[in-house]
Amino acid sequence: MKSKKNIAYFITIGLLAGVLLLSHLSTTVFAQPGTASDPLVTQRYVDELIADLQAQINALQSQIGPGSTGQPVGSVGITAAERTAIVNEILLTMGESQVIPFTPVFVPRGSTLIANAGAEIILRSGSANVIAGPNGLVDITAGRDIANGEALSRNHLMLVPATDGRGLNFLSDSWIMIKGGFVIANQ
Repeated sequence: MKSKKNIAYFITIGLLAGVLLLSHLSTTVFAQPGTASDPLVTQRYVDELIADLQAQINALQSQIGPGSTGQPVGSVGITAAERTAIVNEILLTMGESQVIPFTPVFVPRGSTLIANAGAEIILRSGSANVIAGPNGLVDITAGRDIANGEALSRNHLMLVPATDGRGLNFLSDSWIMIKGGFVIANQ
């Protein structure tokens, strides 16, 4: 009696599994073309999309102005010589005075650096603690303020927000990269 119930149970489970499998297959394998499960794209639809994109490109090119090809510098139709000429023209229009490079500076152990407002500092090697008032220096890399006496992290971009005696006290021989005004005092 028990074996008949077991057989009936397994047959019922098998039938349910078969029905579920067939219903899943019918929606994926036998999907009708053009439905959400099997989208059908016509040539006319693709041509309309291309025409819309071309109209948008033409509108953008007309906004750029006359004399411009509307092509980005890295586009396929531009030669290396033309690309170099474009880059040189951009550099000339920018002017060298707008680009302020970082200056590498060696700072001996025991020295103190006091920076002007807007100075940017990156500690490349060695170790240093922050000298600051209540608001500290801005660690742009970490997105937080570094308080007075706190150790400076290497390779983090620091910003001095005010000319009020903020800077660094160096605990070991160090290399920094700095942009902006500063004074180093040896102790």
